[in-house]
Amino acid sequence: MARMRKKKNLISRTEACSDHFFEDPSANRGHWREACGMPEDCRMFVEIGCGKGLFAENMAKNHPDVCYVAIEREPSCCLLAMEKAKNAGLRNLFFIRGDALGFPEYFGENEVDRIYINFCDPWTRQNKPKRRLTYRAFLDMYRQVMKEGGQIHFKTDNDPLFDFSLEEFEASGWKTTCVTRDLHHSEWDKENIRTEFESKYAEQGIPIKRVVAEMLPKKGESVHSDENACENDATHI
Repeated sequence: MARMRKKKNLISRTEACSDHFFEDPSANRGHWREACGMPEDCRMFVEIGCGKGLFAENMAKNHPDVCYVAIEREPSCCLLAMEKAKNAGLRNLFFIRGDALGFPEYFGENEVDRIYINFCDPWTRQNKPKRRLTYRAFLDMYRQVMKEGGQIHFKTDNDPLFDFSLEEFEASGWKTTCVTRDLHHSEWDKENIRTEFESKYAEQGIPIKRVVAEMLPKKGESVHSDENACENDATHI
């Protein structure tokens, strides 16, 4: 995929979105809700690789009581996403310019309720599976910042990546539910929010794969399961 051309006036336009952007996200580690002006008891969702921000924008609109943090490493994409949030007047959507490797630096223990991974790089080239965002080392890293019972919502168009991810979730102690290999013709499509890539793939007739993975509790501990996570993401929150 071609890299997006650098946007004009990137610095000044980013500064204009300062209400939605943190230059040093690690400074918020452990107290993101406070830093974002959100209630301490609200839920916190994090999206890895938000692209131009369509999914993040609609998620924030549908869940105004959730503190939503979107991560994007490409500066121009991140800018477009931030401008969407600013223009829509969203007060619960915030951005980090970085990547998944920064998770332990960005967030504190038990701080994140849910992670969204949508159409990440499948890294199909030889000897690259360890770079996949659903590789067990990444899953263990997410576990460091997630609450017990926290979830990963994963979507992809890539069959080998989906099969790989299901195996990694199981091997790493995550319970998989809401598994479908054709999301747009499933019971969960009605409330599904599409990304830019997702709409493009749908137009090409490519089935979308989706799974929800719940982090299982440690031995001797109990956890409250988010029973409604697959049922209706727009109202059950």
